[in-house]
Amino acid sequence: MSVNSSYYDVIIAGGGPAGASAAIHLASRGARVLLVEQKKFPRPKLCGEFISPECALHFERLQVAETMSAAKPSELTTTVFYSRRGRNVRVPSSWFANGAVALGLSRAEMDERLLRRAVAAGADVWEDAHATNVTIDNQTVSGMTVKQGARETNCRAVVIIDATGRSRALTRKLVSQGARHERRPMVAFKAHLENTQIEPGACEIYFYPRGYGGLSSIDGSIDCA
Repeated sequence: MSVNSSYYDVIIAGGGPAGASAAIHLASRGARVLLVEQKKFPRPKLCGEFISPECALHFERLQVAETMSAAKPSELTTTVFYSRRGRNVRVPSSWFANGAVALGLSRAEMDERLLRRAVAAGADVWEDAHATNVTIDNQTVSGMTVKQGARETNCRAVVIIDATGRSRALTRKLVSQGARHERRPMVAFKAHLENTQIEPGACEIYFYPRGYGGLSSIDGSIDCA
């Protein structure tokens, strides 16, 4: 196994929306950025695919608005919340961002476009890469060991960002081995349905005991979560 060393201003673990957005902002301003992602993009993601209207400004700032539009997302003008008894409340998307609409866009499409924008901005992006250890100097995290196939690299940076989301994959490496992590008794699923119709321009949310589900149009199909 070969071992190399690399030095950056910032290392980001996780290439989802948070990690890729941080990489774009930082690299665009001249920072030397390494983004480490354990998957190979594009990849499916168990997550709702409703992009709220506030994200329009965010996409503009990241300079990805045009490439997101090229994916032909569905425009969602209303969210309809249904109670267990069938009553509903309608919330226009325009309430949240000065007349903007929400978007129905698959995570595979959105995340891929954000990650490629991070590369274009100058960030080093390592896919199929795993953070196997963290480096601590004087009680401060100063780097991580990243494994890609047979290659292992000791990466150092002034700032380390854990953008792995709910899994907290990097942060958990700092927790003592004796700590216990409780799992909540919850389950989630998502499906993409073709040749299915719902109310045009609507995201429908249904509440039921101890959970909820949703339907909305996305690029090319219906998202059921």
